[in-house]
Amino acid sequence: MPSSLRRAGFGVLACFLASAAAAHDHAPLRGRLVFADHEKPVVRILDLDSGEVTHSFDVPKANPGFAGVAGGRYVVVKTGDEAGTLRILDTGLIAESHGDHVDLDKATPKLLDFATRGDRPAHVISGQGQLALFYDGLRPWEGKSEPKAVLIAIDSLARDKPDVTVWPSPAPQHGIAVPLGGRQWLMSVPNPAYARGDDRSASPRPNGFEILEQRGGPQKAAGWKQVARLDDPARADASCKLYHGYAPARGGRHILGCAEGEDGGLFVLSRAGKGVAVGWSARKLAYPDERRVSALKSREGGRHLVGNYGLKAPYDALLRIDPEARALTAADILPVPGGQAVCQFELNGNASRLANLTPDGKLRIYEVAPAWKELAAFDAVAPFDCAYGAKTPTPGLAVLGSSAFVSDPTNGRIREYHLDTLKQGLDMPVGGMPANLAASDAG
Repeated sequence: MPSSLRRAGFGVLACFLASAAAAHDHAPLRGRLVFADHEKPVVRILDLDSGEVTHSFDVPKANPGFAGVAGGRYVVVKTGDEAGTLRILDTGLIAESHGDHVDLDKATPKLLDFATRGDRPAHVISGQGQLALFYDGLRPWEGKSEPKAVLIAIDSLARDKPDVTVWPSPAPQHGIAVPLGGRQWLMSVPNPAYARGDDRSASPRPNGFEILEQRGGPQKAAGWKQVARLDDPARADASCKLYHGYAPARGGRHILGCAEGEDGGLFVLSRAGKGVAVGWSARKLAYPDERRVSALKSREGGRHLVGNYGLKAPYDALLRIDPEARALTAADILPVPGGQAVCQFELNGNASRLANLTPDGKLRIYEVAPAWKELAAFDAVAPFDCAYGAKTPTPGLAVLGSSAFVSDPTNGRIREYHLDTLKQGLDMPVGGMPANLAASDAG
């Protein structure tokens, strides 16, 4: 399962706006938390103001995956059915900015009638007012398929017929589509060895990208103009072998994880007046050692990103990333205590603190900079198996503003931990076996 949809906390959508309380004369609403059940095919909504479960939606299978959508109102639900269906949940959370604060309104949540289908739904990326749903397609030796990216204008989701464009991938790949703004998109380029299908050991991960400009209005097959090609293995600033892991960074940058080894590192794409393309430049930021990242987390306006770090799963360290740095060093690496898997990790609203839920059941809170520092550790849940495909229930982690929420499927509860005061907050019984969560602040 792709990093954007696996159990590691990409799932629910909610909003936490406590920081706005001092900015105006009425207490802000805290919003809603969306969560799945390990045993029952249902998606439920927990109201953080009342502490009650207020809405429930049936889905085909238990414990679906989630991905939050930029803007904080919608959540993509990976249903897990054989048709590869992705649904969209409207949480009813509507944020209105008033300059010095953000007000939150609660409309009635609903599971939209709109749905997309295809072979192997994977990465979900949103930004610049656009949502991209990537379908990898079947392995070439399994049969013919239609790998694609379904591109949706986020503000059109409120309409009966959203604005949708389908970009057909030239071949199957575990790919990505990143909205760059100005009708431009960063699209991954399939690994030729995998696309041919004659080498079943070849990786489905892409080896590079191209920047495409969309021509024409929303339609099933739009016209595209290639602006730049970024898959030259002879150039470190124009290739990204075995891509996996993406996050946006401040200043309009886009950070992507590439392979380990001598030519490996992080691919940093930046807006510029000259470079590999008009308006874009790229460089490679080398890893501190022979390891690599597989998943990246960032927050709008935050200086640092954080990725899981290792040679292969289970990744057992965290990597702090400053996209403006000349180089990353050993000081940027944080080993997980006891050599455990990173499992689940999320940044707070300004990316200054990180919450890490590990298989021993502990939730550790770290200060990210100027140096890694453990600030607190909580016995959040019982020890668990966080390996992909684990049969036993896996707790979920979501960070909303300055609070971390952890689901406890064994005891049917969701608990809150304050990242600023380092104290436990709400302990809410929700029944069932709450599992996958996701976080996406509307503020």
